[in-house]
Amino acid sequence: MAKAGSRGMTRCRPDLNCRDQRGRRMEIWGIDAPQKVVKMSDKTEITLKDLGERNDIIKTMHRALSDQGLAEERGVGQYALHGASINQTVVGRVLAKGLASDEMSERVFLVIDGVDGRVHHMEFGDASRVEEVRRGMIVEAAPPASGTRSADHNIAINAEEGDGIYRPSRHLARVKNSFERQGKDPESFVRFHVRRLQALRRAGHVERLDEDHWRVPHDIVERGQAHDLAQGGNRPQLRTLSTLDLERQITSDGATWLDRQLIARDPIMVKDLGFGRQVKQALNQRTQRLVEMGYAVTKDGKMSISRPSIATLERNEVERVGHQMASTLGRTFQPVKAGEYVTGALVGSTNLASGRFAILEILSADGGLGFALVPWQPVLDKRIGQHVSGTALDSGGIDWSFGRKRGLGL
Repeated sequence: MAKAGSRGMTRCRPDLNCRDQRGRRMEIWGIDAPQKVVKMSDKTEITLKDLGERNDIIKTMHRALSDQGLAEERGVGQYALHGASINQTVVGRVLAKGLASDEMSERVFLVIDGVDGRVHHMEFGDASRVEEVRRGMIVEAAPPASGTRSADHNIAINAEEGDGIYRPSRHLARVKNSFERQGKDPESFVRFHVRRLQALRRAGHVERLDEDHWRVPHDIVERGQAHDLAQGGNRPQLRTLSTLDLERQITSDGATWLDRQLIARDPIMVKDLGFGRQVKQALNQRTQRLVEMGYAVTKDGKMSISRPSIATLERNEVERVGHQMASTLGRTFQPVKAGEYVTGALVGSTNLASGRFAILEILSADGGLGFALVPWQPVLDKRIGQHVSGTALDSGGIDWSFGRKRGLGL
């Protein structure tokens, strides 16, 4: 029987009342336990372990915020714990990176200060996918690709009407009027499909006859899905949007992530809360900077930025950095123009405000040893040190043709 202590504390018979109280408390926690006798079930052990891991994650997130002086601004109610399963697209600034709570595994976590006003904790089973990610970078994490791609269905429909030939010009003519009525960019839409075809061609699924003719198999949708799965499409996706923080983007002379948001037809949704508020302020400051630089104009209180202006920013930065590297490397910098065929050894990459660029060791116009800077693509990840070839596109990218000779499938 319980007896009252001199200090108002309740003393329990260790063989009965205390175990009863412990059992009732475990029931409140949702942990099963028989009456009178507390028996640790498998469910109990798992639940306690989950509670411990969740507590460790919250501490990690709080520490990451404290390091940036943001702990008071971001309450626990703004924390989002995803684990290894991401079911939404998250865009934000990387606050921390490290080994997950189970240090025996190779899982790596990221703490991301999202533009949606929340702070996200997520884990990646493949450490190589986040190897290049650093604190302060702007990244996008997305759910695994599921099912078939709408782009593959669109390609299949257009190719079926053309006897197995997909023509970008015909696709553009089909969607142009409806897209323009909706305020959308039909050319960007078609370019997206062409980039998909380029990826599928590198895997041997389609054939490029010329710029406006692609031979497409009847089962392209199924092939596309198989290709995505083979490329790790069943895992969360992560890509770097900018290696520069917001402050450096505001004053940059390159084409920044902020610039691309300013001209995007469908910019990401940014909440006026947390990091989202900082992004909104940075967009306003960057706009003023572009006006000062002559890349944007204001009329009747409205600001206008043209896509060619952003392309000019990127081109100018690439040429400036290229010439700086030339003086350091003692080699000739060779700018690459649209339509040109480029071939050489992929010796590395460099990060600019305009994005990541591949460094190709090529022959210069005078026959000496030179190099070129071209936009990086994920397909190059495992080709450092190899010989690569491709054709420069009007969009600024490269249509790579690995293992092919010039004139075959280009």
